Amino acid sequence: MTSAKTSPVIDQALRNMTYGFYIVATRKDGSELTTRNEDWLSAGTVSWAIQSSFDPAMITIAIQKDSDLNETIGRSSAFSLTVLGKQDEKLVKKFANDTDVDYSNNKVNGISYTEGKTGAPILDCGLATIECKLVETLTPSGDHVLFVGKVQDGQQHERNDKPLTEADTRFEYGGTSN
Repeated sequence: MTSAKTSPVIDQALRNMTYGFYIVATRKDGSELTTRNEDWLSAGTVSWAIQSSFDPAMITIAIQKDSDLNETIGRSSAFSLTVLGKQDEKLVKKFANDTDVDYSNNKVNGISYTEGKTGAPILDCGLATIECKLVETLTPSGDHVLFVGKVQDGQQHERNDKPLTEADTRFEYGGTSN
């Protein structure tokens, strides 16, 4: 039997799945963290996010196991998911690297944010932001953790734009070779 890692057919089949681009953000007070002694805000680009329930409304996201997002979401029990539009393409790369936070001006990677109902940062960008309270963490044997969040609040940004997908960009995060 051929492993998924070595099968070009499986790799191509997975690459045909459609993915959007999102920014996940989370924050935890430093007094409640064991690995840091200061407040910690983490934000990053993700493309593996889906609505996973109607009632109650839930979102499931996949986050790399070795990332700051993984640790901080797990400790904060809340996250926001910002849906990026085609006008936001530059943010995909900007949030794919380390998070640069200016706490005194409430900015992350140069984007303003406010604190949401759950304490998660609500970024001032994108088409919409969905704020979630963590209800379940699934840790499969792969390289990502699945976080299931119950939707607590949402914001729709009135813009004449469409959601950004991988098909619209040079960026690709799928298949078996990443």
